[in-house]
Amino acid sequence: MQNLPYGQIFRGDSPVLVVTPHTGTSVPAELLVHPAWVPIQGRQADPFGAILQAVAMSRGITCVSALYHPCVIDFNVALDSRPLSARLNRVGLCRTHTSRGEALYEEGQEPSEADVDARVEKYWKPFHAAVAMELLRLRSIHDNVQILVSHANWWLSPYRDQPGAADCNIGTNRGAACDRQLVAAITESAQAFNRSWVVNGKLADAFAAQHYGMPVSGVHAMEIEVAGRWRLDCESRAANCSGREAEDDPALIPALEAIEAVLKQMPKKGHAAQAGVEAKGRSE
Repeated sequence: MQNLPYGQIFRGDSPVLVVTPHTGTSVPAELLVHPAWVPIQGRQADPFGAILQAVAMSRGITCVSALYHPCVIDFNVALDSRPLSARLNRVGLCRTHTSRGEALYEEGQEPSEADVDARVEKYWKPFHAAVAMELLRLRSIHDNVQILVSHANWWLSPYRDQPGAADCNIGTNRGAACDRQLVAAITESAQAFNRSWVVNGKLADAFAAQHYGMPVSGVHAMEIEVAGRWRLDCESRAANCSGREAEDDPALIPALEAIEAVLKQMPKKGHAAQAGVEAKGRSE
């Protein structure tokens, strides 16, 4: 495991790359001078992502994970996603309010454009450069690779308490970012464990799938958000860990195994993708 200023990298040789942009729990010291940030320190926004990361590493799957809480900077948001008003920002790169509307800064102390740009340079760009580098490395080994991005919008959203949420929401940029066989590997695993799922619903246009998915060049991208009953199960597992490693989720190992099996059976793609991945990783 390599510790870096923006997060951690665990390198493996599987054709799967797991990215957890919302599992960070740290808050920089300069933000802890604002009292509202103190309870954010250590708060887990994406317990499913933490479990996915632990299971993936146990199987030798490469993982890139965030260090900082997504309210500090959201690694799964595009650089042009800035609020119209800096004083009521529940989404975007650097939030000024929690999903419940709780202010994270005293009035007039919200981050300026220069503050946001500084976090982008220090954290966001190196994080995505690392993801691009790992994709390039894995693509040099395998004819097809899959990037799985754990998405925690359910926790970050003010609408997360709405009833009837699907257990598993999958985004593939409306099918353009990932081969259908790989999506089926996830949905069939979810169904086998009585989990409900939606493909390209509210995650249809999420950032990571748009940014990294190039199936024609052997790079497949899929975002996964766990909510509903599955989210509650993940929270329960996380609570029972008491500082120990996250407990396994029984649905994850067969899902990862199925994805690896599909990738190995898919036809070889051209290597022109490497320049494309590198360009996308550096252009933002």
